[in-house]
Amino acid sequence: MTANSVAVLDWLAGTGTDLTVSSCDPNTADPLVVSRLRAAGVRVSTDESDLESLVRERPELVFDTGGDLTAALVERGCPPLAAVESTSTGLWRLDQLERLPMPVLEWARIPLKEKVEHRFHVAAGVWSAITWLTGLSIEGRRVLVVGYGEVGKGVAERAHRMGALVTVAEPDPSRALDARLRGHETVPSATAAAHTAEIVVTATGRPGAVHADCLERLPEGAILANAGHSPREIDLDHLRRGGPGRPVRPGIVEYRLAGRALFVLGGASPVNLAAGTTFGDDLWDLFSGVTALSCDWLLNGDWSELPAGIHPVPPHMQHRIARSYLARPKRPAHVGVIEEQDPGPGDGHVLQELVGPQCRDYQQNHSLAHSTLAPGGVITVHHHERTEETYVVLSGQLTVSLDGVDHLVSAGGYVAIPSRVRHGAVAGAQGARLLAVSTPPWQAEDHHEAPC
Repeated sequence: MTANSVAVLDWLAGTGTDLTVSSCDPNTADPLVVSRLRAAGVRVSTDESDLESLVRERPELVFDTGGDLTAALVERGCPPLAAVESTSTGLWRLDQLERLPMPVLEWARIPLKEKVEHRFHVAAGVWSAITWLTGLSIEGRRVLVVGYGEVGKGVAERAHRMGALVTVAEPDPSRALDARLRGHETVPSATAAAHTAEIVVTATGRPGAVHADCLERLPEGAILANAGHSPREIDLDHLRRGGPGRPVRPGIVEYRLAGRALFVLGGASPVNLAAGTTFGDDLWDLFSGVTALSCDWLLNGDWSELPAGIHPVPPHMQHRIARSYLARPKRPAHVGVIEEQDPGPGDGHVLQELVGPQCRDYQQNHSLAHSTLAPGGVITVHHHERTEETYVVLSGQLTVSLDGVDHLVSAGGYVAIPSRVRHGAVAGAQGARLLAVSTPPWQAEDHHEAPC
């Protein structure tokens, strides 16, 4: 229940469904989002231990994140008519059941989830959250990533690109080989590399990924963060035996273990969701898209023709979301007016940027500027290494210098200036006004007044 989930939650609240929303982790429930839903008449639970009351409601349709509610309903003999599961952890949980008596739509293993959301959105959010909470850069730091599924792979790769020294703890030999071939050190368990880790990130989705033995080996000042699903991947109970922990700044709690300070981020909940703000909301849109279409599948009864068991999100749903994301957004057109400018003292030249990447009237591939020159006003001689420029004289006269050769240009004339041609101008007795079109757009670092 974070801010970037509001669009889908608002839509669900407006469908007329008898709706209950429950957070699988209280640390990822934004109080403002909770208040918004309750104001819309939605029952909201933020208590992680509230599973029993949810089971007693006997929901007919379930959208689950982690499989706990779906599995509990099946085990108690009151399964829903249909369910959706969005995490690998949830699928693992459902696989432990003897049988599934209803259809379950899953999108934990589809390309949009595994190859895009897991590897890019989660990884970007995790490292943005860690640096935002701690204020630390990770360049040169020793990072231990526990687990090398798609989330762990994305977290490790992004840390590596940011300059960290990455070790991956992964017991599966094939996954470990993949990590090694991507340039990471590998160990079969977190305990084997804990003694050198400055930052530990869990990405397994399973409780106890960083257990007591691993915690005992961490060095002074080690930082622990969770990128997986379960808020119990880090053994907080073991850390709390030395005391309740001391908050040192928002989202960071210090624990003392054998005289050493260890720092846990986000209450050991998924740090990209528990940091108090959101990151990478544009990539979250993919998650929202699959969520909305999956809920639509539930509400419209599209599950009714399917046999019991697990079914992947069909390709046409994935393609619809991917095409929408890939489509270039339509930018608004603008109509503007060139304001009259007073050249004033100095060189008698005032420049007004009208269109370009740095302007409100954004254009990606060119820029447009308007110059007003007083009589005798000067555009200092300069050149551009990359940009081609065209002057269009609107009024008055200019003497334009092109590689040391002067040209008189009157109103209605234009000057085409290739890159690397040194050029400048002096206005005539009546002054002058001109437009300058630059392709690619003008940039300060490509403006050179020294000789070529």
